[in-house]
Amino acid sequence: MFFSGFQDQGCKKREPIQFSEPPTPKNKNKWDKIIDTFMEGRIDELKQIYRTGARGRIFEELVKEALDLLGINYKPEPVFKHVKPDPWYVTLSAKHKDLKLRTHDFYNPDYLLPDGSWIEVTLSENTAFQKLFRYGHQAPFLKVVWIDEDTGLHKTIFQDFEFPNAEVQNIQDWFPDLLSVSNGKELVDRFEELKKLKHVIG
Repeated sequence: MFFSGFQDQGCKKREPIQFSEPPTPKNKNKWDKIIDTFMEGRIDELKQIYRTGARGRIFEELVKEALDLLGINYKPEPVFKHVKPDPWYVTLSAKHKDLKLRTHDFYNPDYLLPDGSWIEVTLSENTAFQKLFRYGHQAPFLKVVWIDEDTGLHKTIFQDFEFPNAEVQNIQDWFPDLLSVSNGKELVDRFEELKKLKHVIG
């Protein structure tokens, strides 16, 4: 399910310069109420109180629970400074007129694993491919996890590429591992329920 280790491929581990500050109590409480409502199965109530971005927040929480359940150590919200892009991505961008290799001063993936791998979480499959291109040129190793199948420019271009240090992955690929541990089926059912809510809540 996870990486076998980027060291075997000659990648260099990076250390974050810091970790993002946690949300303010007021903002956290608003999201906690929405997430708790979903977790408790009160879907009719959730339809009344959800905010834009609710499914994304819930998905992030479910992925976090999956990591915990599977015993995967991680640190949330690391912040990395920009370094020179991986030449493989520079070459790929130059070959496709529709792609521009955008760089930023800082990069903030969702999770950092002990071996230095980055994990990014997003609802959309196409956005997952987009983030693959956005973060891949900076990450020693990157996995982008998605739940909603869709299409778009980045998926069309990248789906047949084998990236040297990165991959996108449907959350369903985690289900066999989750079903093999205690309480895993309950979490899988929650992922399935969230998937059904794609056109119901934002």
